[in-house]
Amino acid sequence: MTNTRERSRAVVSTVIQVRTDGLGIHYGTVDRIKSQSFLTGPLHPVNAVLSRFMYRTLALLSLVLIGVSASHFDTLKRGKHFDKRATTTSCACGYRDSNGNLWRESVTSDFTSSAGAMSVLSKDWYVETWGTQKKYQYMQCSASNVFQYQNALGLKTSAYTGNNKTYVGEIQSHRSDILYGTFRMNAQVPTVPGVCFGFFAYRTSTQETDIEFLSSDLSYYNTVHYANQPYTTARSSQKVQVNGDLRTPGVHRFDWLPSQTMFYYNNQQMASITIDVSSTASNVLLNVWSDGDPTWSHGPPMSDAIGTVRSVQMYFNSTTMSESSFTAGCTAAGKPAVCQI
Repeated sequence: MTNTRERSRAVVSTVIQVRTDGLGIHYGTVDRIKSQSFLTGPLHPVNAVLSRFMYRTLALLSLVLIGVSASHFDTLKRGKHFDKRATTTSCACGYRDSNGNLWRESVTSDFTSSAGAMSVLSKDWYVETWGTQKKYQYMQCSASNVFQYQNALGLKTSAYTGNNKTYVGEIQSHRSDILYGTFRMNAQVPTVPGVCFGFFAYRTSTQETDIEFLSSDLSYYNTVHYANQPYTTARSSQKVQVNGDLRTPGVHRFDWLPSQTMFYYNNQQMASITIDVSSTASNVLLNVWSDGDPTWSHGPPMSDAIGTVRSVQMYFNSTTMSESSFTAGCTAAGKPAVCQI
């Protein structure tokens, strides 16, 4: 799926301030930050006609000069010398992970924020509403299956009603240009049998990296499935038992690198896969779904199956920001220290 991300650009407005009094004409510029008169001074007494002429001429000249200045600023802003991201963040020189990899950009979503999970979600994520016929069920993404839940974000597959249709929940990142990075989700797995809970990077079914949890696994509370798609060999996937209870909040992470994908649970590396590593710019998605397939998701669930997401943190490179643009932004920001993550 291809998404278009609209970017808003800041607009700087400047207003000419002109006033007259008994001593002469005073004019200057006013913007949102400050007001400064850049030329003041008395005029010698002149006749009314000349005074009006000078007033109009100076005012017009000021407007022309300000217009040129604003146009020049807008040109710089549009060009390669002005990078909004570099000037508005203290991490303009990037993010260094625990393995020493440097990432240029970030998207972080704290769904426990006082702003509310849905407000946070709307800034960087789409709520999916597509549907498709699967082998066993019609699977329909529903906006109502993504919701505020227990001071976090809930994703659910609704209790099955017997109409050969499952209603599931999925979100997808606005960013579709992500190419390599480190991705972390703090979450709790569903406890109702019959669903798959996924956290993954995806472009196509052959360009995909997955962390998945199956609530029908006998030991679902400590079992994680890691994979690169497609499954060309058995080495493309690993089923791992972690030392922890997935029903409680925990951090699940995958580091997508050009040569391998590394998987973590609560900062402990659990697996590394070097087969079928994706090399295509992608979105990142989270979902809780069931299509009734007895070999994977099982189900559908007989009651609502809810995955609880507290936060998502993504630090990455993209096909949008080049290395030269990143370096220029870092320099323009004064070369602050690299942020450690």
